[in-house]
Amino acid sequence: MPEPVPRVLLLEDDGLARHFVREALDGMALELLPCASLAEARRLLSAHAVALARTGLHLPDASGLDLLRWLQERDGDCRTVVFSGGVDDGLRQRLLAQGVWRVLRKPVSVGDLIDCVEQALARPPAGLQQERRPEAADAGAAAQYFGGDRALYEAYRGMCLKQFPIDVAEGDRAADHGDAPALYRVVHNLKSVLTLLGQERAAQLAHSVESHAAQGMLPPMRAGWQQLRQQVLAYRIQHQG
Repeated sequence: MPEPVPRVLLLEDDGLARHFVREALDGMALELLPCASLAEARRLLSAHAVALARTGLHLPDASGLDLLRWLQERDGDCRTVVFSGGVDDGLRQRLLAQGVWRVLRKPVSVGDLIDCVEQALARPPAGLQQERRPEAADAGAAAQYFGGDRALYEAYRGMCLKQFPIDVAEGDRAADHGDAPALYRVVHNLKSVLTLLGQERAAQLAHSVESHAAQGMLPPMRAGWQQLRQQVLAYRIQHQG
């Protein structure tokens, strides 16, 4: 039997915007579930398992954040993308901190939309999923970098989990604008942090992105950043309480 295609919820009250997304994603191996209100979205989500939910912030009957909270309460496997024109850097950081997987500012190009959906529907990046078991990685990092003081390691990790959404937002902004020096600074810091947390493969990826940024190689820099941001956010979700 062929594997079922992933379902993508499209919550958008603007008919033209729904049409744009539908046309942009036409031909992709997915089932699109369009709806125009939170009430309709809940009905669809109650009937179908969804891999990705794309929502705006301003809905006719609620806020897009209400959908995010509802999804988090019932299904932690569904990634959420916020698609809005009124997102500044502060709001982007708050959205990422609340578990939003990606924030796209309107207007968005067809290419960026397709890239976002493809990355969201991809299997979790191997860098963190194939690391040592979390307990082993934690114990190893605590022993190697924190003198075996597990409490000190966990306190440091807690600070990192709070900082990661800020780092990801800064990295997204730098990548979007092609600002290689700014992205270099972000990934340089992340490389050290991930090393201290025992995430060797993610740290190696950060080193690769850092190298591309230093040379001004924008396409591989951006591609590497997309992989790294996924790993950082996956680590945060895995370890936050």
